[in-house]
Amino acid sequence: HGDIIVCLDESGSTKGENAEWGKALALAVQDICAHEGRKFALIHFSGAGQIRTDRFLPGQYTFADLLSAAEHFFDGGTDFEAPVREALRLINEEEFEDADILFITDGKRSISDELAEQLQNAVHDARCYVVGLLLDADDPGLTFSLEKFCERVYRTSQIAEGRIEA
Repeated sequence: HGDIIVCLDESGSTKGENAEWGKALALAVQDICAHEGRKFALIHFSGAGQIRTDRFLPGQYTFADLLSAAEHFFDGGTDFEAPVREALRLINEEEFEDADILFITDGKRSISDELAEQLQNAVHDARCYVVGLLLDADDPGLTFSLEKFCERVYRTSQIAEGRIEA
């Protein structure tokens, strides 16, 4: 029941239905946080240097802020390191308390075992829980590159069937 940070993949490979699912799910989580008085951050990410963080602190944002977040899309490559580092910075420097991190991505970029281990250690040190949401409705069974440091992975291909399985 802590704060939530969503890392949303806005790489070119998520265009179309995956981008729509990702944005809808991220904003649904934001709405839950708003109703429960929790802090929410949306980290938009794509390729190297393409990162944007929208913060939604209870009572400190407008409808225009929500629209701005909903309309944003990078359309580049994929860099997983930058959003993880930004999420950890929010936890450590901006007091996102007991924050959990949700990664929403199509997983079409792999990460090295070395980087995965570094990220897993950093997440462990921050005592947060990392969940992956794989945008695989168009490619069920796709492997998820972030499984190496996510405690649990859900798939949008399962949503279409009326259930979500890890």
